Amino acid sequence: MRLKNTFKIEGYEKEFEVKELTVKEIIDLSKDKAIDNLSIDALKELFQTRLLPLCSNLELDELIEMTPSEIKIIWDSFEKVNEAFFHLARKAGIGETLGELKAAIIADFSNFAVPLSKQAT
Repeated sequence: MRLKNTFKIEGYEKEFEVKELTVKEIIDLSKDKAIDNLSIDALKELFQTRLLPLCSNLELDELIEMTPSEIKIIWDSFEKVNEAFFHLARKAGIGETLGELKAAIIADFSNFAVPLSKQAT
């Protein structure tokens, strides 16, 4: 059974939801050309069009308006429902990379997301 977590963030009327990724979704994401390319534009596109819809009910515009501490609440919830994946990733030696991704998203999300919002308009 796919795990999910529904929660509220103070100041928002919406209930947010994050979901556990399936093995197929993780494999499909890992095969994406953006992963091989590692360009920031390709990764932003992957995040916006593939990862965000797979793992949450969040819209990019909602995320852009959030503070880093609110994004951390979402990340922590995502990490909890995907705990088994992150555990296996750490055992496989890619945990450090995942930690760096988390830090980059939380620390500098505005630089990561703003160009995407301009593309959407």
